[in-house]
Amino acid sequence: MLIKDKQSVIITLGFVVLILLLVVNIICEFNILDLSYLLFMIGCFIRYIYIKLH
Repeated sequence: MLIKDKQSVIITLGFVVLILLLVVNIICEFNILDLSYLLFMIGCFIRYIYIKLH
């Protein structure tokens, strides 16, 4: 499971907070750099989940 240990919870929470901040920033003021960074962070988060589960 993804949230077995404390380190995984902290990293997952960090990803979620960063993604939420980027989404709010894009909603308030659209910036192509923020959009590309958001897509990159979502990709990293999906990769992290994949690695933790397999």
